[in-house]
Amino acid sequence: MSLRPKPACWFELLTVPDDLARALEALARTGAIELETRAEPTAHASLPALHDQLLQYRALAQRYQAHWPQSGLQASSAPGSPARQFDAALTQLLAWSVEAKTLVHRSEVLQAEQTHLHLLAEMLAAVDDSAVDFTLIANAGPALHTRLLVLPPQTRLDSVPGDVLRLRVTTLQHTFLLAIAPPAVLLTLERELTAVKGRGIPLPAWLSGNAGEVAAQVAHRLAVVDAAIKQHHAEIDVLNRKHELHTALGDIHRLEWLLMHVAQLPVSDNFVWVTGWTSDIDGAQLQAALDRASVRGVLGFPRAPNTHAPMVLRNWRWVRPFEMFVRLLGIPSGTEADPSVLLALVVPLLFGYMFGDVGQGLMLLIIGLYFQRRMPALRLLVSGGAAAIAFGFVFGSVFSREDLLTPLWVQPIEQPLPVLMVPLVAGAVLLLIGLLLNAVESLWRGEGRAWLLTEAPLPLLYLAAVAALYDRRALYVMLLGLVWQFLGSAWEGRQQAVLSGLAGLGGLVEHIAQLI
Repeated sequence: MSLRPKPACWFELLTVPDDLARALEALARTGAIELETRAEPTAHASLPALHDQLLQYRALAQRYQAHWPQSGLQASSAPGSPARQFDAALTQLLAWSVEAKTLVHRSEVLQAEQTHLHLLAEMLAAVDDSAVDFTLIANAGPALHTRLLVLPPQTRLDSVPGDVLRLRVTTLQHTFLLAIAPPAVLLTLERELTAVKGRGIPLPAWLSGNAGEVAAQVAHRLAVVDAAIKQHHAEIDVLNRKHELHTALGDIHRLEWLLMHVAQLPVSDNFVWVTGWTSDIDGAQLQAALDRASVRGVLGFPRAPNTHAPMVLRNWRWVRPFEMFVRLLGIPSGTEADPSVLLALVVPLLFGYMFGDVGQGLMLLIIGLYFQRRMPALRLLVSGGAAAIAFGFVFGSVFSREDLLTPLWVQPIEQPLPVLMVPLVAGAVLLLIGLLLNAVESLWRGEGRAWLLTEAPLPLLYLAAVAALYDRRALYVMLLGLVWQFLGSAWEGRQQAVLSGLAGLGGLVEHIAQLI
C-alpha cells in the first residue's frame, strides 16, 4: 500500500502465432494490462485480415443466432493461428446450418403459429360465449374474407369503413378487431392500421362452434404446438452438441474481441511480440495466467520506452472498493496523493454515524456480502453496514426503536447537541488533513520552499481560528500567520514585493473564508 500512486510496469511477451489468441485472452482476464505498441524503426506486420470470414459469420448469426447456445461458451485450448481458428469454427457453423436448416424452419413456423394461437385465446376469453358462430366466420368466402386485427390497447377505430362487418374486443393487453369484408377492403384496412402498430393474423379453418368451444380447440392445438416446439428444440440441441457449437462460438467471440481491441501487433511467421503496461508490478499474476492457458512464450519486464507511464493505485484489498471515488476524478499523478485509504476510513464512519442502527446496518451488511461479486460497487455496503451496526449500539437504536438497547453513549433525540458537535470536529480534522496532504504533494513536486513561504500559513490560520473560539489569545497567532503570508509572498515575488504580498494576503483571506 502506498499513499502515492506508482507508475505501471512495462511488459513484453514473445509468443508464437498459434498461441496469440489464448495469450491475449489470458492477459485480458487478469484486468491488469493495457496494450500499447512499441514504436520501432521497422514496420510491423498487421494481424491477419479476417474481413471475409467475419462477414460470413455475421450473415449466419443474423439467420441462426436465436438457435445457437447463448451460455456456457468455452473457447478451445488447442493452439492455432487466428486465421486457422476462425476457419475451423466457421466450418463447424456451416456444417451445422446444413443439417439444422429444415429443423429451424419448422421450429420458426410453429413458433409463429404459437404466437397467433395465444393472441386468439386472449381474444376468445373476452368474447360472449354465444355471440359469434366461428364455423361460419372461419370458412367465409370466396367473396368475403376474415381477418383478426391485433392493435395496442385503447386504440381508436374511427377509420374502419362502414361496409366492414366487425366485432371489437378489448383486453388489458390488446384491442382486437374481427373483420369480415372483401379481400381488397381488408388489405387496405390492414395497411392503415399498421400506422398505429396494428397487425393481422389469419383465423384457422378448423375453428367451429361458439367462443367457448373454439377456446377449447385452440387450447388443444396450443398443447400440440408446444410439444412439437420442445421436440424441435431438443433435436437442435443435439446438433449443437454434435457440431461442438459451444467451442466454435467461444473461439469466434474470442477472435472478434481480438480483432476489435488489437488492431496491430508485430507478427512474423514464427513469433508475435505483445507489449504494454501492467499494474502487476512483480509479474506473478500475468505469468500465472499464461501458465494456466498453456501459452508458449517468454514474459519479460524490461526498461520502459520513452513514453509516459500510466499511474496505478496500490492499496490493500479492503481499501480497493473506495478507489471508485478517486477514479471518478481521474487517477492521481505521481505528485498527487491517493486518498483511497482516507476515504476507506472516513466514508464508513460518516455513513455509520448518520445511519447508526443495528437492524438496518445488519440488513445493509447482508445485502453487501450477498451481491458484492455481482455488483462490485455494493462492497461499500459491507463496511457501511458494519459501521452502522457499531453506531447503532452507540446510539441504542434497532430498526429505529430506541427502547430495546441501552445506548453506549447518548440517544440523539434526547441529547442532540453533543451528537451535532462531533461532525463539526470531524470536519475540522478532515480539512486539516487535506491541508497537510497539500503540503506533502508540494514536497513531491519539489516546491517545498514555495509552500513553506506562501501556503504554510493557511493551516496555521485555520487552527488559530478554531482555537480562537475558546481562547482569544489565538488571535495573535492569526496575526503572525498574516504577517508570515505577506512576507513569504513578497519574497516569492521579489520584483514586485508589495503587490505580491498583498495578492498573497488576498488569496489567504479567500481560502480562510471558504474553510470557515
